Amino acid sequence: MSEISRTISSGLQSLRQREYTSRLTGQISDASQEMTTGLKANPYDALGQRSSDAIAVRMQITRNDGFLASNALLDRRFLAVETSLGAMRTVGQDILEKSFLALSGAGKSPGNLAAEARSALDTIIERAAVSDGSGFLMSGTRLDAQPLQGWDTVHPDTGLSPSGIVRDVAGGMTTLAEVDAGIDALKAVFSDTDAANPARNFEASFYNGTRALGPDGQPNSPLTARISETETLTQPAQANSEAIRDLMRGLAMLASVDVDAIGDESARSTWVNEARSAISDGVSGLIELETTTGLRRSRLEDTLAAQQSRAGFLDGERLALEGTDRYDAATRLTQLQTQLESSYAVTARLSRMSFLNFL
Repeated sequence: MSEISRTISSGLQSLRQREYTSRLTGQISDASQEMTTGLKANPYDALGQRSSDAIAVRMQITRNDGFLASNALLDRRFLAVETSLGAMRTVGQDILEKSFLALSGAGKSPGNLAAEARSALDTIIERAAVSDGSGFLMSGTRLDAQPLQGWDTVHPDTGLSPSGIVRDVAGGMTTLAEVDAGIDALKAVFSDTDAANPARNFEASFYNGTRALGPDGQPNSPLTARISETETLTQPAQANSEAIRDLMRGLAMLASVDVDAIGDESARSTWVNEARSAISDGVSGLIELETTTGLRRSRLEDTLAAQQSRAGFLDGERLALEGTDRYDAATRLTQLQTQLESSYAVTARLSRMSFLNFL
């Protein structure tokens, strides 16, 4: 009777063998992972009390990797904005140079200059609409709003188009007094100080992004990004910057008014000189914005370099805590595979055993 009680059934033996095989399979998976990655498969079990150090290092790696990814994206955004500012500056400088030739009679006619100035306005509007997956980059915090209204496109809030506003303000001038009044009116429009007709102001009908001032009269915050635990970086260029306003005002003066129709020579000269001055101020302002953007990119690149260096240091710290000997892992993997093959052989023999074989 005692011999029977000590006998293990073939079914139970088969079950135990399957459990043993399952454990071997898990150990083989861990050894294979360690051989491939060079890191412990179960670091917290292996490290014991030091597992808190490994958790802290992993958290730092996660934060640092997050900054590396977001800062790389931010660098591409700054580069796109810097490129757009450069294109605006180039087209403004080109029209400024052509204005001296056309209006001196040494080059193209004023009519051709007006067409080129009109084309330049379209270029400014197009370049201001630089964007990426997050939205428009020169609209401030209103990433979903195209920065500048199309020149001939009626604004849905005011019912006015930029080109229509300029024609209304500066149309039909013939005398110096009318030219002076037209210049002052355009300055008011592009500086948002047209109190009599606020719908004609730049931020009402020309610009769709975040306004310079909030409802309380205080400056609105620019688009800002955190680039490290202790640093933030602001986007310096918006389509409502003074430089872009000046450039567009000067181009609009050449594109929307037939200077030949201004009979008074003094008045005509005053209008053209003001247009040139506005374009020149815009070009100078764009150079400053380009420089500022470039300096922000340089600062960002320094931060990225430091974070990449830190990533290497943290990887070393993680390896010191969680690292394993690949050669040892490969040896264990070979041994475990041999044991698993033997286990499969035993399991196969047990599966073929039957009480009937002993009758």
